[in-house]
Amino acid sequence: MLELIDGGLESLLRASVPLSAVDIDVSFEAPDREWSSKLSRPTVNCFLWDLRRSADKATAGVRTVVRDGVRVHQHALPVVELRYVVTAWTNDHSDERVLLAGLMRSLLAAGQISYQHLDESLHQLPEPVLAMARAGEDHMDVFKALEGKVKPGLNIVVSTQMDTGVYQEAGPPVESIITAIGQIGADGPEPTERRRIAGEVLNARERGLVGAIVRSPSGATRISDAGRFLLRAQVGDEIIIDAESELRETVSDVGGVRFE
Repeated sequence: MLELIDGGLESLLRASVPLSAVDIDVSFEAPDREWSSKLSRPTVNCFLWDLRRSADKATAGVRTVVRDGVRVHQHALPVVELRYVVTAWTNDHSDERVLLAGLMRSLLAAGQISYQHLDESLHQLPEPVLAMARAGEDHMDVFKALEGKVKPGLNIVVSTQMDTGVYQEAGPPVESIITAIGQIGADGPEPTERRRIAGEVLNARERGLVGAIVRSPSGATRISDAGRFLLRAQVGDEIIIDAESELRETVSDVGGVRFE
């Protein structure tokens, strides 16, 4: 995943600064003296020097998602902070200042690494948040890393969720709710069952059925914007949608009803 974040960061900088692929290189190697001695073109170095779990952006809870066509329960994904130091390398001091200023302007303006710069495998996660480190936060000692060479650098933090791949397969969705009314400890007739049926209308909006009345012998309701409804009914009852041409479905002994 780290190499995909690197690729998204490079794509963002090349598009926003901009950085021509013909004229300027982007590197993620450690910017030490040995590395710098091999440079032959202007280069932007984005060195990942620290990874830690975020405390400020942590979330909790369980969500239900679909993985490979299967509904699963997954705990909230941990958020990690990736800390980079960004430096500009040119033969001319003024060119370096111009390049560094362009990088700083783009990083301050971005706010996040948008999906257009990310590999499709990361589109299932929220867009990574991008920010410059503030005064008082941890910073990389650029001078020490460069063996004492004086060099300004931009310290940035990329916050992103990390998919751990840990999940548990979920059961089927609830399609009906059954309650029973009776008197505890009393001899008499069996408790009366009351069942609430979940219904779905495919393409309800396109068919003009959002808000339409749905009724059964036991009650009535309306179809939601999502094309769903919940209605009290019994096995064998007929569910009717009031429309120009009435739609009818019969309640089975298990599950809900679907109007196709």
